[in-house]
Amino acid sequence: MSDRPVRVVLANDDPIIVEGLRALLSPFDDRVVVTGTAVGDPQIEMTPAVDAEADVMLIDAFARMAGGVDAAVKVLAQDPPFVVAVFTDADDLRLMLQALRLGVRGYLLKSCSAADLVDAIVRLHAGEVVLDEGLATEAALLAARTIDLGAWPGAHLGLTRREAELLALLGEGLPPRDAAKQMTLSPETVRTHTRNLYRKLGVNDRAAAVAIAWREGLVH
Repeated sequence: MSDRPVRVVLANDDPIIVEGLRALLSPFDDRVVVTGTAVGDPQIEMTPAVDAEADVMLIDAFARMAGGVDAAVKVLAQDPPFVVAVFTDADDLRLMLQALRLGVRGYLLKSCSAADLVDAIVRLHAGEVVLDEGLATEAALLAARTIDLGAWPGAHLGLTRREAELLALLGEGLPPRDAAKQMTLSPETVRTHTRNLYRKLGVNDRAAAVAIAWREGLVH
């Protein structure tokens, strides 16, 4: 990835909100720069100029609770060459999981600070899945209660049975050392399994790993 700032396109159904978000991000122009806006209701039509300028599209909450997710679906259907993330007031686990299953790479709440939002945008551009920490943890705890290790459907991602077991234990909140004891493995072996699990799911932390398991239908 180059040293240039991440190029962000802002989308919302209210131009005033878009300009407010632009102003919020402006002090961080060494890391992110707003290169365009897209206003819709929630029909957002991509143009060649937007496609060429964008690394990340940040879809702000629309008037309806699920409007941001609906707008993201419209954008994703156009197969954009950039990452799509939802920025919303909707502290709703169901909506976050729905967004992940539809291909959204980020679900961020407006309660986050400007600095945290900028960090999230940079991480999205680097290829990470970035989720609100509270919702991701809620998803992890819920998933840990419903993972079926006897019929783990993760083979298409290359997950082993051990990685599946580790994911369940981490989702329950066990630190790696305790997980190692329960699995009767050495801490170093568990660290290796953890690295492999995160690599296969394309994430960098426990909460995001379990959330991706939801998105891929690995948890039911």
